[in-house]
Amino acid sequence: MEKIFLLLGTNTGNLKENLMIALEELIRNNIKILKRSKIYKTKPWGKVNQPDFLNLAVEVDSPFTPEDLLKKIKEIEKNMKRVSTEKWGPRTIDIDILFYGTRQINEPDLVIPHPQFFNRPFAMIPMAEIAPDFIPPLSSRKIRELISGEMNEGIEVYCD
Repeated sequence: MEKIFLLLGTNTGNLKENLMIALEELIRNNIKILKRSKIYKTKPWGKVNQPDFLNLAVEVDSPFTPEDLLKKIKEIEKNMKRVSTEKWGPRTIDIDILFYGTRQINEPDLVIPHPQFFNRPFAMIPMAEIAPDFIPPLSSRKIRELISGEMNEGIEVYCD
């Protein structure tokens, strides 16, 4: 079984409820949640003049190919009223495929591993919580070894 990791984020509406609904929708779409991180409150990245985010990482089991998993995720985002207004802008829900086992995919609509993962503490810290010994493709080090002290700045546990 390939280890599949997703990152969920939200910064508009009822944030905790958005995450819980997204998790329920994943399960309803035959995507089994194996592990879930705590919920982290994080500063925005990329476009900083917007509300803080809540983020969490999950390890999932899925019968879908990476491409079909992406389609399911996009359907969930659409059903949750995600509106794409601008790159890195505010959103009700964002679900990213961080890793799909050791696969490396570089297609116009799908890049795995997530191309910005190693630059995003808000992805790396929750990921290290649920899979500290995972060695990502394109790296020779475990996730926990990739985390540095300054990455924790601007990130706090929101709730379990």
